[in-house]
Amino acid sequence: MFDDGILFLATAAQIGGMILNVVVCGAAILWGARTERLAAISIVIASVLSMLLQNWSDETSPQWNVLIIDAANLAVFLYLLVRKHRVWLLFACAFQLLAVLSHMGMLIDPSIMARAYISTLYVMFYGLMIALAFGIWEGRSREERVRVASAEGNIIASPYDLPDA
Repeated sequence: MFDDGILFLATAAQIGGMILNVVVCGAAILWGARTERLAAISIVIASVLSMLLQNWSDETSPQWNVLIIDAANLAVFLYLLVRKHRVWLLFACAFQLLAVLSHMGMLIDPSIMARAYISTLYVMFYGLMIALAFGIWEGRSREERVRVASAEGNIIASPYDLPDA
């Protein structure tokens, strides 16, 4: 609980988001390839910074600090997408871009209800978690294809099948 009486984990969306964050990012760090680990670390850092730097005194105003953090997280995902052509990163970038655009919508029209604004950010976060979970599966499938191909002496036909370095 914070000094002004705001509970951090007060709603099902907050509790579910925290559990999903720990489970999916933990799995990505433990079992994901380098790309998934970097994305998970970026998400964890962004989540902690968002919690610490959020404007708790006026939740109905645009969250400038969270906007900056979300935009930086989008930049990380775009960088990873350009470097590693992964399907899940395309979806992660899309969900993160929608989160940034939600902030922009609040900046353009502050009369947007705060609950709708925050709910949209939660939905985008859940989408991001699903994309990362798919990324873990995709990375492990890619590693299995490379292992089987090398065991059979096959030449890897696609550079997208190469494991992360």
